[in-house]
Amino acid sequence: MNEILLSSHSWLRWIVLLLFFAVIARSFSGYRSGRIYDALDKRWNTLLLASVHTQALLGLILYFTSDMMRNIFADFGGSMKNSDSRFWSVEHITVMLISVILTQVGSIRVRKQIDDRSKFRTAYIYYGIALLLILLMIPWGIWNAERPLFRM
Repeated sequence: MNEILLSSHSWLRWIVLLLFFAVIARSFSGYRSGRIYDALDKRWNTLLLASVHTQALLGLILYFTSDMMRNIFADFGGSMKNSDSRFWSVEHITVMLISVILTQVGSIRVRKQIDDRSKFRTAYIYYGIALLLILLMIPWGIWNAERPLFRM
């Protein structure tokens, strides 16, 4: 079960990233061109939000059920001295949850904007910051823990 969750979490990240890039690009181009914020933009935002929430749910399930986290929690103080353990137990989950919150708040703020230009601007700012934080916390192995890019 844990492997299925881990693989799903790993693969869903690519969908989340693609959706972030697509929604940010649509929002920026809509802002620049003065295009009307239409039903397709709403659908893209909803799809992004649903994928981000699904990814967060999978991540939280893994956080509280995985053997790796059980080992970290068994000696939490000692784990804080290890950069990989600290990354998984504190840094990754904290920044990712902040990203989920930013995405949700951005979505709410977009809906509350009156004019189309403000909707696009709000979307690309909030989603851009959330994407930046997500990119920093994905375990690429560059400045944090390394994990496979594609799990089978």
